[in-house]
Amino acid sequence: MNAGNYTFDEGGVYIRNMANMGEKYGVDQYCYPHVYELEGKEFTVEAGGKTFEFKFVCKHNVLMNGVKYEYECLKPAPDFYYVRFGYNVLVADLADGRATVGIDGEYLSGVVQGAASDAPLHAPAGDEMVGTKVRWTFGCSKYMEQDFVSADKVVAAWSPHDERKDENHYRAIKLKGPYYLVDMDVFSLKNVCCPVYATHVVLLEDYDRCMAYGCIFGNGMEPILTTRYGTFPET
Repeated sequence: MNAGNYTFDEGGVYIRNMANMGEKYGVDQYCYPHVYELEGKEFTVEAGGKTFEFKFVCKHNVLMNGVKYEYECLKPAPDFYYVRFGYNVLVADLADGRATVGIDGEYLSGVVQGAASDAPLHAPAGDEMVGTKVRWTFGCSKYMEQDFVSADKVVAAWSPHDERKDENHYRAIKLKGPYYLVDMDVFSLKNVCCPVYATHVVLLEDYDRCMAYGCIFGNGMEPILTTRYGTFPET
């Protein structure tokens, strides 16, 4: 028998549904399983006049230019990886030999060394996001809305008080096809589904499948990996 957020089994035991309450699972509630395919791989990214050597030494640690980081990985498409390492981000398209590294607040796009490809480089999206309004759902009644109003401003709202709208700065990079990497600044809001210490939401947004893969991080909080599905609310 179900009663709101509570369940009674056949013996009458009282069980609270922690997922629905949001007390056990937050923005990572429905995150896809982590991917470990990069374990043992090595490749070098040349981007923005800099060189980044990645050595994925195990399922949990990567060396970037000899510095060890703890990492997590999601896979939006074949040979296409979103990697959160420390407080940084790597999007590695090993199929096309293209990559974007987001490190210390800077996003640099370039090539995977040795790749023979004529695929376009990742590049700033300019005003391509303008006019897009999307709701990213990441758990039971938990979501974030993005309304891209200019090339660098997005109006964001979080459940359950989506009437509270904040205009935030964002950066968007067009990766390939329907994929965009969006780094949105966030501010601490009370009584909404945004983690209180969050300062950035960095999502790889797939507008073919209406899926997003990314992380939330900020001062004083561990990065949280998240997967979301998208819908387009009426404007």
